[in-house]
This record gives sequence, C-alpha cells and structure tokens, in this order.
Amino acid sequence: MKEKSGDAVGRKNRELAELSNKDSLTGIANRRCFDATLEQEYSNLKQSNGVLSIIMIDIDFFKEYNDYYGHVMGDECLRKIGGVLKYCIRCSADLAARYGGEEFACILPDTDINYAVKIAERIKQYIHELKIEHKKSSVSEYVTASFGVATVRYSPERTPAEIVAIADKLMYKAKISGRNRIEYAEV
Repeated sequence: MKEKSGDAVGRKNRELAELSNKDSLTGIANRRCFDATLEQEYSNLKQSNGVLSIIMIDIDFFKEYNDYYGHVMGDECLRKIGGVLKYCIRCSADLAARYGGEEFACILPDTDINYAVKIAERIKQYIHELKIEHKKSSVSEYVTASFGVATVRYSPERTPAEIVAIADKLMYKAKISGRNRIEYAEV
C-alpha cells in the first residue's frame, strides 16, 4: 500500500525531531534533549512534591586517552560508555544523555539519593567491566569515570541550571578526591 504524502511528511518530521534530540556519536540523548527534559521534570516537581536526581559523569583523563590512542579510539570509547548508560538507565522516565565532550548526565525523576547512587555504582561497575585499556591514566589501567549525584526537591528559588551545577560540583569533588569515585548529596 502506498504511503500518503501527508503521512510521509509526518513520519519525516518525527524522524527529524528524534534526530535533533539524539547525540549522533553515542546514540543517546544530546544536550538539547537533556536541558528540555530537565526543565520539564523540574517543573513537574511543583505538583508532585517528589524528588529528582541528577548524575553527572566525566571520563577520567580522557584528553590523555585521546592524545595517546587517537580520536577514532576516543570516539569508540564514548560510544561504549553511551551503551553502558543506555543499558543502566532502564526506567522509561529516566534519561541518559551526552552532556558534552567526555561528560554524560542522567535525569532520574522520582528517584531518591540512595537509588540514584546505586545507579551510579552500577554505571561505574559496567564501565570497569568494559576493560577499555588506558595506559595514560594514573588511576587505573582501564578507563574510569568520576560521578556527582544530586537529589533535590522543588524550590522556587532553585533553577534547573543550579541543580546541574550542584551535581557538577560533586563530580569535580570526586575528581579532586582521586577520581573513579562517586560523590553525592541531597540538597
């Protein structure tokens, strides 16, 4: 049966919308999708009085990895990390995204700090199990990551960007505390 032109246009528009929200390298959500989803989920907290958790992830010594192994291997490493996130973030309301460069982020609606940390631990474990060689890391012979996990309730004084900044600070605390670790807080 032949597709009607209106149906074809609608299908193409849906495909374009999906592509505009997907990171072309890793196949997970991109920064644009992350930002829009965070805005929506944080707004939802006004009515639900629930919690929202954010996980920020940074690949340890990724510049050194790229410099030593080359950008093709660096891209492959990022693809594998994206696959880990896709596998570990299973709830349909959750979102895993490439935040930029070697940084990734997860949005976990209705997820308390304890469960959010468990998800971060699972991601950390699966990254370790990939056993991606990293001779230029001073932390491990394999690729590792540092994590910042923040759980918040809605506050009219707090913006979504501030929530990301909290998780980001925790991630950098993990990095300066030795890397390959998880720092977390409920704020």
